[in-house]
Amino acid sequence: LRRALAAIDGAIARRPDDPFLHELRGQILIESRQIKPAVAAYARAANLAPGNALILGSYGRALLADGQVRQAARYLESARSRDGRDFRVLRDLAQAEAQLGNRGMASVLTAERYAMAGRLKDAKIHAERASGLLPQGSPGWRRAQDVLNAAEAAEKRSKR
Repeated sequence: LRRALAAIDGAIARRPDDPFLHELRGQILIESRQIKPAVAAYARAANLAPGNALILGSYGRALLADGQVRQAARYLESARSRDGRDFRVLRDLAQAEAQLGNRGMASVLTAERYAMAGRLKDAKIHAERASGLLPQGSPGWRRAQDVLNAAEAAEKRSKR
């Protein structure tokens, strides 16, 4: 850890405004279970690249690990809106929503993640759960319906 941090800190000293170096520092720290310093490194990266989905997702993940669930959800949702295909972001955002008591949204996100992975049977289970928990017609409910429709269409195709 000491050598890795010395190396990345040397690189940051040469390029202090490179968000990806700060992101890498955060990754080194989080993988070493140094959560608070990782959050600080990812925060710097997010300030330098506020529109980068990878950095926003990593920052959200670090915030979640630090117990800052509301803040984590905000950054994870921002990452999801920029790149909705990142499985880790969907998983982490679902976890944040569950911790915030939003079980319906957690189920929608889980359903979407399973659907993207081609696990439509699992996706259907979570989409059905979400449909029962969310207000009918709400954006989350409609997303759950989309997953249900895709899962049911796949079931019909497989029975042919």
